[in-house]
Amino acid sequence: MPRVMIRCPNTQKLVPTGFAMEKNAFDNPTFDLTNNTVHCPACGKDHTWSKRDAVLESANYKPPPR
Repeated sequence: MPRVMIRCPNTQKLVPTGFAMEKNAFDNPTFDLTNNTVHCPACGKDHTWSKRDAVLESANYKPPPR
């Protein structure tokens, strides 16, 4: 299942929000994702985000090697 991602405003890296959902659920205009907070693994800060800030992880997304 694709993860919901946001772009870190400090590093510009895509980071996972902790949510995962299918595209049809994410695209549903009645589905509300507002005022969520995620601790960012890219910069170490907390970011508040809403659905308009989010994207679904691409099926061919490969996380960077550790």
